[in-house]
Amino acid sequence: MAYEKESINQYTLQKWFGGGVIDEVDYVNKWREESGTQSNPVYFKLFSAPEVDTAIVSVRGSETMFDWLSNLHLWFASGVAQTVKWLTPFGWIWTPIIPDLLEVVNGVVESQKLKEQGYYVVTSQFVNAVRAGYGGANYTNVFITGASLGGGVAMISGAQTRTPTISISGPGPILPRKIFHPPLTVESIDSNVYNFIPERDYIARLGGRPMFYQNAMCIASNNNLFGCHSMWRSFCEINYRCGSNGRPVACRCVERFGYPKPIQNGTRTFEEACAAANETWYDMFPDVPN
Repeated sequence: MAYEKESINQYTLQKWFGGGVIDEVDYVNKWREESGTQSNPVYFKLFSAPEVDTAIVSVRGSETMFDWLSNLHLWFASGVAQTVKWLTPFGWIWTPIIPDLLEVVNGVVESQKLKEQGYYVVTSQFVNAVRAGYGGANYTNVFITGASLGGGVAMISGAQTRTPTISISGPGPILPRKIFHPPLTVESIDSNVYNFIPERDYIARLGGRPMFYQNAMCIASNNNLFGCHSMWRSFCEINYRCGSNGRPVACRCVERFGYPKPIQNGTRTFEEACAAANETWYDMFPDVPN
């Protein structure tokens, strides 16, 4: 939902949570203006659930050129090191020193300006501000989440701020943990971070897995190289394996990703439910694909 505009989120949150969750657009905009971080291209949202005194920071994944450059900045060296390790006989012996090697290389090539512009720098500042009661909002529970690049950045900020974090397909922080500012520890990662990793998702294997992760099945075809690196496909996998618990029917899981139709437990068929949902959606957002 970090990808969507406010009007779409209001509609979706109402459908899923009955209006109990709020997209805090003004709160985030005010903080970014007052903190002087508007020039940083990282994009995130804050969702609040006042009834349970909870806030969730959701970090957007790769969508712009700056996002892809951030990917390269944070995980390219880890990917190269992991590739060399996998291709070298007894390559596992290098694992203990890879974080130190990455720290040395990063110290040589990374400028001070690049350090200051890191996506995680802003998200960690924001999480700390929320936890400190910025704007008079004293939340008892604060969480971070994100998918792909957003999941990787979420895990870094989660470890830095010691905030519970759930990532989907995020590149890991274990191997590059010493290049961040401040650096991470294995303990801070393993105590606060969880990553959902679909099979054949090569992006989510960059950087090393935290202690807490969940391997998941993926029904994308084997010739679809990056088909398993999909937030929506992961959502559908969770929805299919665990059930929707009375939430709205996820039509795109069947129509776009090939999952079986949900078992009917009422008088309305799957086709009727999806037709009604799509009609409502296009009435409200005629220019936005559902």
